Amino acid sequence: MIRSREASGARQGRASSPRRAKRAARQGAHDADGETLRPTTVLLAVGAFVAVFALLIAVKLNQEHEAALSTALDTQARSAAFLAERVSSRLGETRGALALTAGELSLVRSGRSQALIGDRLEALTRSGYVTGAALLTPSADPQIAGDFPESLSAAADAALADPSGLAAMVDEAPVWIAAAAPVRLSENAVGALVLRIDPSALLPERGDGQMSILTDQSGRALASHPPANLAGAPYAASQIGLEPARAAVLARNGGALSGEDRNGVEHVLGLAALPDAPLQTYTLTNSSMDAAAWRRTVVFYLLLGLGPLIVAVGLCALLLHHMSKLRATKVQLADSERRFRLAIEGARCGVWDWDIDNDAVYITDSMARMLGRTAGESLSGALFLGLLSNDDRGKLRTALNSADDGEPLDVEIRASQVPVWMQMRGRPFPSPDGSGRRMVGVAIDITERKGAQARVAAAETRLRAALESMTESFVLWDSRRRLVLWNRKFREFFGFPDGQLKPGISYNAVEAAAGRAIFAAHASSYGETEGAFELELKDGRWLHYSERRTAEGGLVSVGADITALKDQEQTLVRSESDLKQTVLDLELSREQIQELATKYEQEKIRAEEANRSKSEFLANMSHELRTPLNAINGFSEIMLQEMFGPLGDEKYKGYVGDILSSGQHLLSLINDILDMSKIEAGKMNLQPEMVLPGDLIEQCLRLMRARAEEKQIMLRAEGADLPEIEADPRAIKQVLLNLMSNAVKFTPDGGRVVVRGFDAADGVVLQVADSGIGIPEDDLPRLGRAFEQIESHHAKSHQGSGLGLALSKSLVELHGGTLRIDSVLGKGTTVSFTLPARARIQQGDEAEAVEQTGSDETGAPFTATEDDAA
Repeated sequence: MIRSREASGARQGRASSPRRAKRAARQGAHDADGETLRPTTVLLAVGAFVAVFALLIAVKLNQEHEAALSTALDTQARSAAFLAERVSSRLGETRGALALTAGELSLVRSGRSQALIGDRLEALTRSGYVTGAALLTPSADPQIAGDFPESLSAAADAALADPSGLAAMVDEAPVWIAAAAPVRLSENAVGALVLRIDPSALLPERGDGQMSILTDQSGRALASHPPANLAGAPYAASQIGLEPARAAVLARNGGALSGEDRNGVEHVLGLAALPDAPLQTYTLTNSSMDAAAWRRTVVFYLLLGLGPLIVAVGLCALLLHHMSKLRATKVQLADSERRFRLAIEGARCGVWDWDIDNDAVYITDSMARMLGRTAGESLSGALFLGLLSNDDRGKLRTALNSADDGEPLDVEIRASQVPVWMQMRGRPFPSPDGSGRRMVGVAIDITERKGAQARVAAAETRLRAALESMTESFVLWDSRRRLVLWNRKFREFFGFPDGQLKPGISYNAVEAAAGRAIFAAHASSYGETEGAFELELKDGRWLHYSERRTAEGGLVSVGADITALKDQEQTLVRSESDLKQTVLDLELSREQIQELATKYEQEKIRAEEANRSKSEFLANMSHELRTPLNAINGFSEIMLQEMFGPLGDEKYKGYVGDILSSGQHLLSLINDILDMSKIEAGKMNLQPEMVLPGDLIEQCLRLMRARAEEKQIMLRAEGADLPEIEADPRAIKQVLLNLMSNAVKFTPDGGRVVVRGFDAADGVVLQVADSGIGIPEDDLPRLGRAFEQIESHHAKSHQGSGLGLALSKSLVELHGGTLRIDSVLGKGTTVSFTLPARARIQQGDEAEAVEQTGSDETGAPFTATEDDAA
């Protein structure tokens, strides 16, 4: 052990080793005698600490138990309040629908029909919570939809008497909830609209293992989830002995409590009252707290208590064991110090000890001789730096300051008085009392090594300059296949970044890294001996590579760039191959051109003939049929109106009406055929603009209302306000009129037709639904085809071309939408089509467009075509 010395105590640094050894032995004995009292003191301190710590753990466990119970009660109270909100929300939906229907029936006093009342009652029963709806009148039997017990009137009176309009019928089986609202039947008569609500449907399903219970104000159970036989029982009183009055107070304030049932099982019950209904909600769990969490807490604190005890016992045992060996260690330390000094002096090394706070340096005899001094001594920092060369003084001071922060010191310096190079290595050495900063290390004589390094560096510099000037790639490996030298061309050929290649890297590692730049390896094509090959790089270059062994067993690799030679060879081979392929391609192309020219001429002639025939047919139909039909329709209308006098016999007037009807039907058929032809030919041009679908629906309802009233069919529109969309209004009106015409035509007298509109994510959905004869499921795929009619007796009793649905489907698809048909035989048909907010309209060729769809030669507006599909 080397001790620091101050500059003023130089003679103490030159004291003999035996004297220091005796002084160290006496100090060790004194320390050992002082340490005999420490085990007892430590044991007493550990016992007191364990006792206090155990008491603190017991107090903490009690606090954790109370906190866990309070948390369970708070959680159950919140669960009951949340359940009350869910039930109140569902009751609010039902009561809102009840109030809306009662208000509607009160407003519609005149014209109120049994069918209207029945529709409203049926609509109310479609809710998932309502199982029955009834209208009670003073002078007639109640009109009922769904199921009701005999106590309907008593339930209505009880519900109307309560401010909330609700009454729980607990004394009946099954239990139900009555909701009632007054209905003004006339100026002097008031009825009641009553709903039967299923209390079990009001409770949401839970998956957390708790029981949910719905009760009336007195605590009698109405329903529970999971289902249990609790109907009519005062649940809180029967289960945990809670009085109904106490349960009502807790429910109004929102709270929870714990208790044991008749079987001694502990439960936690949460209670909450509905804010706007005479009902209460309970949530029940059979555990007052999280047992698993409580067990984990107890185990944690037990381990926390055992940990310090185990550590204290271990420390005491370790301390006793250490005390038994401390005296022998002191003796061994003195012997080790003497051996260390002898070894250092024989290895041409010196030891130094720098006291940084006092700026004093102690050096051994061997280091003193390396610096030109006679014997080891203690020097000041400035005097020690004066023994070094001028260039190395600042370097050593800088390294010493860096090492003071915990970093090791390693610096090479030269002596100023003798030609000696030294390598100083050291580490921070903390003082025993922590009062000072010290750096202790060794100094190694490296004069011979520095000379050898200088000679090797000069030779390596000359060799590297020669290698870098080469145009070929050069690599040298030692006998163990480790990298020794390489030049710039080697890095360039294989794409090595700067700093990746370092001396000592294995051959396999360099080969794997170079493999990323190699596309393929080939045998040499120049007839060399073994060790020569060709490399094709991924960047397109070619290298001729050869490897030769050195006399020491190493390896020399040399690579030359032969890309130009390879390019010339490949160019010659490709030119010959391309010339042969070109000749073959020319022969094959000539035969294919001749064959294609013949086929093209034939197909062109057939296409021109077909197009000309179609054009002539459409032109003749438009001119030859529509012109006389306009005259027939016009004169028939004049004769029907008897503008120039009476016709005479009434039968003539009927005949004229039949002529006019048949002519208009034939003209509509021709218009449909022409429209369908233009759509199929891509000549249909639409005029999109921003429209409101609700306005188009209202216009179509006005046009179709007269025809619906003739058959006593109820025609109405449903749905909220629809957003503005981009579409051709005439085309959309034609689609709606086609669908509404079909619905009215195939709906028996007294039926209904409903037009609905829905707001979709990317547009709107329009729907026409009827209660007509319906369509067989097997016939649905055939609908929407041109001239397609479903063969049935009812379908053949109506005129039609079978183009209505096909035209409607095509017009919807031109807007970028889709059309769908749903039908049930004997119950009705629903046709829905979607329209995007911004129409993706497919226009035809405007240069070849004919007259717009929906107008005849007289300029009269279009009329809806009637699809004969049933």
